[in-house]
Amino acid sequence: MTVVTVLRAGTFLYHWTQTRWYFPDHLSEPIMNNDHASLFASLLEQASHASLADLHQPAMSLLTDRGFLSVSGPDSQRFLQGQLSNNLDKLKPAQHHLSTACTPKGRMYSAFRLLHSEKAFLLSMHRGLLDQTQTTLGKYAVFFKSEQSIDTSLVALGLSGSNIKSTIQKLVGNTPEGDSAIKVEESAWLLSVPGTCERYELWLPANQLPAWWDKLKQSFLPISQSHWRLLDIEAVIPELLPEAVEQYIPQHLNLPTLNAVSFRKGCYTGQEIVARMQNLGQLKSRCYHLTAHSAVELIPNTKLTNAAGKTIGEVLYAVTPADANQTELLAIIRVEAAEASDVHLPENDTPFTVAPLPYNIDVKAELQR
Repeated sequence: MTVVTVLRAGTFLYHWTQTRWYFPDHLSEPIMNNDHASLFASLLEQASHASLADLHQPAMSLLTDRGFLSVSGPDSQRFLQGQLSNNLDKLKPAQHHLSTACTPKGRMYSAFRLLHSEKAFLLSMHRGLLDQTQTTLGKYAVFFKSEQSIDTSLVALGLSGSNIKSTIQKLVGNTPEGDSAIKVEESAWLLSVPGTCERYELWLPANQLPAWWDKLKQSFLPISQSHWRLLDIEAVIPELLPEAVEQYIPQHLNLPTLNAVSFRKGCYTGQEIVARMQNLGQLKSRCYHLTAHSAVELIPNTKLTNAAGKTIGEVLYAVTPADANQTELLAIIRVEAAEASDVHLPENDTPFTVAPLPYNIDVKAELQR
């Protein structure tokens, strides 16, 4: 087995076996990417570790675990409308939104950002979801003139920081607003994504990445992908990882609040269960931002308990910043435990606190979308 180990300032940063990148800063999961391994290696040598001090500084992160599924053909919109949780009839060219794909029981097997790229629909998701998403959607595609293919030519960069809009305008020529996207140099897309500071994703062909990296690093500090995860954790914008496939309905990840679910679009696979839970208003668990007040290793699905030792949920993913003796995480936990900040790690006395959600959850208002 080939193993490449890269050292940065005398500190272990990452290594690559033949199939996987591994990061040491509690990113939780191996980052699977064989398509552009050598390209990523040369750029990641320049990236620093995620830190709380740099959280809102102008930064760029290579989103190494990101993959893309392309859905094209004359029936693509009609096909996806019957499979995805959001309303594609309202998605115009050069617009994007979060969406999910569910089993008939309403459990998510995929979640992604969906872009109407004019020629096709691009689904950006964790690479570990690509094969299952393609295979499962393919089972429903036989009666439609639609093709699904994994697009290995694309990569993604995350750009973030306070007051970076003017900088991006100078570099790119414009900035998107809301759910719009702008085409950059005919082959790349720049999307505005939500967060507690300004954030953008640049989806671009891999062969253009070195030139863009050199251009952007004049204004943005290169930081590992765990920096982008920290921003997702802070904003409570969950990503579905392979470890959580078919464990949750969209409400567990607060996705109706994040405009990833339409309750007025009509039928799609899993819609009956998702809609019933929303109408009943009886969801007992959802996603929260937690802080463990010491650096602890928390892999996905690590069980969490209340003070009485009863299981109240599990970890979605976690990041330990390089400059703090604490771990930041997203977890799906019981609402009453979150409200009481009654969260514990079995056989560990590390204290946890639960941050208030940075957005309001209005179940009745969500039903009108």
